[in-house]
Amino acid sequence: MSKFMKVNILFLFLSCIFSWSAIASPDTIVSSIEIEGLDRTDEITVLRELPFSVGSSWQHDYSDNSEQRLLRLGIFSEAFVAPPDEQGHVKVRIKERWSLWVLPQATRKDNGVSSASVVVDEYNLWGLNHHARLGYTRNTGKNFSGNNGSSYSAAYDWRRVAGSKLGISVSGNWGRSAFDAYDLGVNVAQYMQTGKSASILFTYALGDVPNEGWGLHGGFSGSNATYQFVSGTPQANVIGNRIRALLAGVSYSLVDEHITWQEGKAFNYSVSLAHRGLGSTVNTYSHTASWRNYYAVSGQHTFNVRLNGGVMTGDVLRSGLFDIGNRNGLRGYYPGELQGTNYLYGSVEGRFPIRQDSNFQLVTFTDVGKIGGRVGSSVTRGLAVGAGGGFRWTMRWLARGTVRGDVAYGFASKRWRFYLGTGQAF
Repeated sequence: MSKFMKVNILFLFLSCIFSWSAIASPDTIVSSIEIEGLDRTDEITVLRELPFSVGSSWQHDYSDNSEQRLLRLGIFSEAFVAPPDEQGHVKVRIKERWSLWVLPQATRKDNGVSSASVVVDEYNLWGLNHHARLGYTRNTGKNFSGNNGSSYSAAYDWRRVAGSKLGISVSGNWGRSAFDAYDLGVNVAQYMQTGKSASILFTYALGDVPNEGWGLHGGFSGSNATYQFVSGTPQANVIGNRIRALLAGVSYSLVDEHITWQEGKAFNYSVSLAHRGLGSTVNTYSHTASWRNYYAVSGQHTFNVRLNGGVMTGDVLRSGLFDIGNRNGLRGYYPGELQGTNYLYGSVEGRFPIRQDSNFQLVTFTDVGKIGGRVGSSVTRGLAVGAGGGFRWTMRWLARGTVRGDVAYGFASKRWRFYLGTGQAF
């Protein structure tokens, strides 16, 4: 190789190094942050999610990271973060979503057992992204014809205490409600349950902000319950109880939010330890885990999968069984049909917008799983399979504003089930 060629190659190599260094080394300092579009939200709710502040050196990925963090809050339908101009001014444009939900609900099973309820959710209380929830449920007997008890619920979620990585969630339930005992998926006894429960859960984000990367959670729950026999065959393991349990777990989440579709993955593991040493009347230990992955396969068409599992040991009462047959679990089955002390099930679900950027999606899914254990029995001892389809309609102007309708056929129950509610199944 000639000396001329060697000199040219060395010159090109050094030029690439200096060019890369110039690009990789930011030299723009953020001098101010201007937020547009806020009406009901406090500025601090936006500022604490940003990966930069006044005085920071701008990085090329700050815009995308900021927009995703803001959209994950669920209270904004649009978020745009422009790079700083020559003076270092950064503009953030936000479009808020209406954050108050008032949602009436009703359920009816094959045997006519029904209930009616109303739930009020506020997802942006105080303008600080606090979540408050109040609920009232009335068990309305057969075909909404009576009153078999009323119950109340309340919850409060403080996502970031004083802007930190620490969060606190408290919840409680109290009142009277119907309690059904099942055998082989068939209702064999009905009780009137009177009880109350409360829990407190602390969360801590190991990443820069909650719901981005790994996190820890821990807390305590307590409940008291008594049962009055109403009809059917009395069950030996339906007895009054007092549960006091320690709660702990770990989670991971990195899901890109696009309002009508998602891309990314999430994992959660939780353990509940109830023991007589804590004041509980039974020793019961429960472990649950879930994994979810959302794949964009063609534009906004997504292929979504999940795997859920759980195991319970100790003194398991009828009221403490896992029950996975429902609209957010194994579809094609109703509560009571798939009960036990251990379970494993998975789902595959395709979500297809009818056109680009549409608020309406068509959905097809299959859920497959197995539940077992020594207490209770389900409608099948083999695999439970449910398959069907449905729709998702997202109201961009409303926080958590996705309406869902699904119809599924349970191959073990040999029945069609219909579900109408809000949010995604997973």
